[in-house]
Amino acid sequence: MAGFAKWIFAGLGWAIGGPIGAILGYYLGKALSPDRQIGSSSFGTDDTPHRGPYRNTGTQADVNAALMVLIAAVMKVDGNVKRSELDYVKRFLLANYGEERGKEMLHVLQQMVQRDIPIDQVCQQIKVNTDYNTRYHMVDFLFGLGAADGEFHQSEINMLRLIAQYLGISQSDYASIHERHVGSSDSYGSSYSGGRSRSSSYSKDPYRVLGIDSSATDDEVKRAYRKMAMKYHPDRVAGMSEELQRNAAEQMKEINEAYEVIKQRRASMK
Repeated sequence: MAGFAKWIFAGLGWAIGGPIGAILGYYLGKALSPDRQIGSSSFGTDDTPHRGPYRNTGTQADVNAALMVLIAAVMKVDGNVKRSELDYVKRFLLANYGEERGKEMLHVLQQMVQRDIPIDQVCQQIKVNTDYNTRYHMVDFLFGLGAADGEFHQSEINMLRLIAQYLGISQSDYASIHERHVGSSDSYGSSYSGGRSRSSSYSKDPYRVLGIDSSATDDEVKRAYRKMAMKYHPDRVAGMSEELQRNAAEQMKEINEAYEVIKQRRASMK
């Protein structure tokens, strides 16, 4: 266990301190040797910078550690950790840490969900150390976690909305993520609900998917599409985990479909 604890903290920079480090250290700190206490400058020997869109204030391991804490917060909120959720997270951990360490991290996560998580403090620590694009994709990934069992509980929606707000995700971006994963059943972002047509087999609001209102001009629709497409461009997610990249590819398909639906509906009205 001691070797595992040292391995986890060795790759961390900004996540070694604050609430994220405290939550991880609650389970791992006792396994550390006396000269390797949490917060010690002897940690962070792996100085590999973030790749892709990450702000260069630590290592990619910091982002993974932060995401682990947010995952625990979402998993525990409805009081029932489901096998489908564990399988979803397991794929993320195995892709990032390999078989042996991934299973160890999953064990830590299963313990973490038993503890209260100060989500506001955790999100603040993430917000000051990562860029907007990173936080956006973290929220997108968490929505995928919420959908892993095929349904969303209101408690999960409330937690995801809270995380997004604490991370500074804009209302239009949240509305887009929400629509792609959940649909229009939640009240958050209701200002984007205009023009919802169910005349075709497309079951989502394509305008909400693009983060705009149905009154948008054709040029505004094009700009919104390009802006959304840039968020999921391969270059923007190249340094993220395989699971985040897979999610980005799936969401890009949703965005393309929404754009095509809008164009078809507008063409039919001319």
